[in-house]
Amino acid sequence: MRTTKRGLWGEGLAAKYLQSSGYTIVERNWRWRKLEIDLIARLHDEWVFIEVKTRKKGYLASALEAVDLHKQQRIIEASHHFIRRLSKPPMSIRFDIVCVEFDAVGSRIQHIPDAFISLP
Repeated sequence: MRTTKRGLWGEGLAAKYLQSSGYTIVERNWRWRKLEIDLIARLHDEWVFIEVKTRKKGYLASALEAVDLHKQQRIIEASHHFIRRLSKPPMSIRFDIVCVEFDAVGSRIQHIPDAFISLP
């Protein structure tokens, strides 16, 4: 499976998983200039900005390790631009990571709420 196709497939699985857990998906692949957020969701009054990483089982670098400090900063910056476009600022936001790991047999999803924070 090609990287782009695999990423979109993983994001689709992540979105379904989150929806089944009570989240409302507001945006997919939201972009601002060269910045992107894979999924933007709401859970009650909280806005959740989600990075999805899809990896083949046994891949040397884990999906979680792939979201390094630089990637976190880019997601945080993109979230600030998204929030500025809202008519009412959110009461609460957080940054999650969803890891989708797959092999020939199936897939496994790991959701990490509050995976990183935005410092002032």
